[in-house]
Amino acid sequence: MRASTGKLLGLSMVSILATGMAITSETASAGAFVFAGEANGLDIITHPFGYSGVGGTIYVEVCIDSAAADARAMAQPILNIVKEINFFEASSPNLFFGADNNVPADAVDFESLTLHELGHCIGLAHPNLATESNLPADQRDFTKATVGTDAAYGLDSGVDGLKGSADDQRGDDVNLHWFEAGVNNPFQTPASAPGAGTYTRDLAQLPTDDSFVANADRTVGNSLGYPDTEAVMQQGQFFDEDQRRLTADDIATLQLGMAGVDETPGTADDYEIRMIYGGQRTSRGNCEIMIQSSTSGFGVCFTSGAFIGGTNHVQLINPVYEYNSDFNFYFNQLARLGCSAADDALAFAAIVHADTQFHEACTQVDYRNGYEVAASGEVTAVAPVVSFGPGVSVSGTMRVIIATP
Repeated sequence: MRASTGKLLGLSMVSILATGMAITSETASAGAFVFAGEANGLDIITHPFGYSGVGGTIYVEVCIDSAAADARAMAQPILNIVKEINFFEASSPNLFFGADNNVPADAVDFESLTLHELGHCIGLAHPNLATESNLPADQRDFTKATVGTDAAYGLDSGVDGLKGSADDQRGDDVNLHWFEAGVNNPFQTPASAPGAGTYTRDLAQLPTDDSFVANADRTVGNSLGYPDTEAVMQQGQFFDEDQRRLTADDIATLQLGMAGVDETPGTADDYEIRMIYGGQRTSRGNCEIMIQSSTSGFGVCFTSGAFIGGTNHVQLINPVYEYNSDFNFYFNQLARLGCSAADDALAFAAIVHADTQFHEACTQVDYRNGYEVAASGEVTAVAPVVSFGPGVSVSGTMRVIIATP
């Protein structure tokens, strides 16, 4: 059973740059993408830092600022999130309360919050209107949209009375939530890989009896036969709540982005996301996402972005996730077990690690020519096979654990 206190709200503060001009600065926070809106473009699809339109594996290294208040305590939750994203599997249910989780009744689960915020830091927005709409709290669960020509949101929850469901009456609001054409069920795994031919924002592609796009809010999920299920990217978190697993909507929206700038799955510009835990750092270095603590707000991803060529696609630039260390967070220390295809193998070459690193793979980790552990470095490698080629130098600490994660 859910704690009775109101939702705690995390955000994504974003700005966007294009060649030679500043476009806008906005608050956003899948179903939807960071930067999409009237100011920057309704059809924007946003990608992780490192994707420039060339297909392949996009390595997203997540690092902890060594000066963060809970740097040591947050390591295991980050490792779990890395594995969850690399597993890339939808879960239902994904909300657990009370005796069904290990979160104290008066605490906020750091792992759940951080999974949401790292979703922002790789390009996903809130699927609901959320705080960026400036609406009262009881109106924010309607599906993400712009206000349309009348400059006001149309907010009628329809016959079922559920905000964010398929029978909402939204006036001339312009939908920002991508959905599977002809299906409009964010809890259902799509029949084929999302792309321009299967996913759309066009309301004309809704099922005959639907009037607006449904989002993966927990109340909508209950009505559709998916109890205790809500998109990780839906804004808001309760005390005593475990939401450490992605849903079908989170996965499908990431997959739409991974279809690349041509928005067609199975072509040369497709990519896959492989997240790596990069340990503690005193500076960003090669890290795509930095985690820092603050004493304000709740949780927020700060990022900028740049258009990829002349497309409606945007690459995030230097995202930073900040959480408020003054909150009573619970730092889960139970390790996520198992392996996925994305965890298969790692290889490092021509790079110096002078900080804390954790390299975990299902089959092997290879260290090749030009790899160096500096005197200040502490590297741990976990895999059934760990190999060192010629030209590898270790001046600091190198721990090798021969095991299957």
